[in-house]
Amino acid sequence: MKRTPLTPAAPAPSGPDFDEIYRVWFAHVVRWARGLGGPSSDLDDVAQEVFLVVRRKLASFDGENLGGWLFRITANTVSDQRRRAWYRSWFRRRDDQLDGLRAVGDPAAELERKQKQAALYRILDRISEKRRTVFVLFEIEEYSGDEIAQLLEIPLATVWTRLFHARKELAALALEEGLR
Repeated sequence: MKRTPLTPAAPAPSGPDFDEIYRVWFAHVVRWARGLGGPSSDLDDVAQEVFLVVRRKLASFDGENLGGWLFRITANTVSDQRRRAWYRSWFRRRDDQLDGLRAVGDPAAELERKQKQAALYRILDRISEKRRTVFVLFEIEEYSGDEIAQLLEIPLATVWTRLFHARKELAALALEEGLR
């Protein structure tokens, strides 16, 4: 899978151009939002919110580590979305069984897939945010350790330590949930 490098060549002397940032980084932002547990039906909306923040704060951006800056904005936006969704769930009932009925193709297979995905997200929600972030970026989104270290602005050894502990914790929680 070919990705845009996380470190572009040289920044333009006048500072980063919003349209170029949007064009180059939109797909990354959507992947990060999905990996961080953003609502799958609203990923484009989450990405648009991220880029509204980017447009508002671009003038004050120091030009260092654009990927890391965008990732932090994405993580904060997803966190806000998840918090709002949690509060909304208290005030209105959502009938998740209807999602299985709307499935295209084999409804039983689609329902099973959604149940497994829900179980994975339940388990991931129980892992610390730092470990979950590294796990999702590495195992699900297939970023390299170096890319993750650059995005999160942490040492590479910390990436590997968090990944090790996330895998260990995930395996224990999966057993506890009765998953293989």
